[in-house]
Amino acid sequence: MDEPLVETEVADSEPPRRSGPWKLIVIVVVITLIGVWLVPDDEPSDEVSTAQPQGPATGTDTRPPSLLGGDKEDPQTADARADAPVDSTAAVDDRPGAKARALIRQMRAQGDIDLDAVIAAARKSQIAGELADAYLLYFFAAREGSSDAALELGKQADPATRDPLSSVFENPDFNQAHKWYKMAAGGGSTEARNRLQDLQRRVEKLAASGDAQAQRISLLWQ
Repeated sequence: MDEPLVETEVADSEPPRRSGPWKLIVIVVVITLIGVWLVPDDEPSDEVSTAQPQGPATGTDTRPPSLLGGDKEDPQTADARADAPVDSTAAVDDRPGAKARALIRQMRAQGDIDLDAVIAAARKSQIAGELADAYLLYFFAAREGSSDAALELGKQADPATRDPLSSVFENPDFNQAHKWYKMAAGGGSTEARNRLQDLQRRVEKLAASGDAQAQRISLLWQ
């Protein structure tokens, strides 16, 4: 009768068996898989498909242009720009004096300034009523050393010789006449020297008679 008791005591005294870490590992793996399945992708497939525009089925690159300007221009765009008509009216200078400026630029570009040709063009413009062109050409020739051009400007500003219908000056101007006569006289023009002396006598006479404007001009010329 003692043996069964001994076996029972031995059986009860055995340490309990441990199940090991496998259950914990399995639980962690299951939780991880569930988390991966529940979290959405960063770039869904439908958004990726619409992120780039669909180009024609001709192999055309539909990538957006680089901010650095390194992308090549679409050949079709380049051809369209080359075939576009040029607006020639944008380069036309229709301002007063445009013909005179064009002639002056041409002569300067050629490196051959023919003052006689400039004066002839100025007279032609004056006859045609193109007074702005005439003035610019006379002015240019005078600045380049033409005494004839300076004399002509002095005569057109002088009240005694000015033609109101064709003068390049809108109004008679003693100071303008004095300036251009003096320049022409300095270039050796005898006529300009005589006209300058005559102009000074007339202004002095007006100043002596009480003309306020002539008095101010006379003071400026001293």
